[in-house]
Amino acid sequence: MTDIVSGCESLDDPLLVVRQPIFDRDKGVWGYELLAEPSAGGQASLAETLAAYRAMNAGEMLGGKAKILLNVTSESSLDDTSSLAEASDCVFSLCNQAAASPKCPGIADSLHACGGIVALDSGIDHPCMSSLLEKADIIKVSLAGKTPPEIVRLRAEYKRFGGELLATDIATWEAFEGTRALGFKYFQGPFFGVAQVSDDGLAVSSTAKLQLLRELANPDCEMDELAMIIASDISLSYRMLKYINSASFGLRNKIKSIQQAVSLLGLKEIRHWATVVVMTDLDSTPKGEELAYMALQRGRFLSKLAGTIAGFRHSPNTMFMLGLFSLLDSLLSYPMGKALEDIPLEDEIKDALCGTLNEFRDWLLMVEAVELGRWAIANEILVRYGACFTQAATQYMKAATWAASQIPNMRK
Repeated sequence: MTDIVSGCESLDDPLLVVRQPIFDRDKGVWGYELLAEPSAGGQASLAETLAAYRAMNAGEMLGGKAKILLNVTSESSLDDTSSLAEASDCVFSLCNQAAASPKCPGIADSLHACGGIVALDSGIDHPCMSSLLEKADIIKVSLAGKTPPEIVRLRAEYKRFGGELLATDIATWEAFEGTRALGFKYFQGPFFGVAQVSDDGLAVSSTAKLQLLRELANPDCEMDELAMIIASDISLSYRMLKYINSASFGLRNKIKSIQQAVSLLGLKEIRHWATVVVMTDLDSTPKGEELAYMALQRGRFLSKLAGTIAGFRHSPNTMFMLGLFSLLDSLLSYPMGKALEDIPLEDEIKDALCGTLNEFRDWLLMVEAVELGRWAIANEILVRYGACFTQAATQYMKAATWAASQIPNMRK
């Protein structure tokens, strides 16, 4: 299926698929909700969305065990469910219009028969809701625009529901903890990308890694000095030698020293590789792994997209670093401004990473809009800078594939 992505530059209408992680009560990744947008508009079928997701190899990070939540948004989408050959890892979320269809109860039974999970939006206002509740495994409760008392009342309404509750649109860690205390089992929203700044300051291990990042980002660092920096970190040295001696390089003679490895790969490539490895090391939790994936995808997406824009004044490497460092505060649980101290990045990039509105911040806002499925906002920014949504969709999907392939290679 990788050919679907690798050949997508030749397609007139590439499909942009965004995955949004769904966490369990222990902050592990239980699954992903998929949002899809064809670059030419219209609506993607469930089968097309699922095929594009599988082509991204996005489940590789979790050993392929992550559930996949597909939104069944209309009556016609109900028919799509029958075209899915393998549904045992799928959660079918029935939205208002689909749930109102007389076909819906029968479809729910069929989905159960093939191993699927049925989820139901809590906001459905239809006489069939009570009967569908008996067939549902999960109720989705959106927190968007709701006060804490309203969420408590909603929780009370489903007290007798025999399935599980999924809280969506969670914007803060406080909201996560609140819904967790109310007995919700699954949690989805941008909250996990919000930095949880610790009162204890930066951990000793994180301090060492941040110092490594500062040294690796130094453009004046020479090859011998870079080799010494890598050699000073046992974990980094081990993975460097493991990486360069892997079958993908096809070397006849085994590389036995960091100096050899740096000489073979070159200064630019080795600095790039080591920076990525250190970034993926900052937080070893499932949440941290998801953030590392997002940071890698952002960096790759922005760097490759920059190459498609005529006359773009920033280098692909600059755009890669912008995306890569965009979640540094969340990975470190440390204020972005302090984390960026002494890291040799352009002041404009540092300002953007800290929230100041400028051109670099626009690109970060564009990426965030894509990740949240806010296509109109993303397209408005792309058009402003002379970028094409079709090319953006192509590069985003390729970046997703690349990032998913990198994470296993970066593990210890």
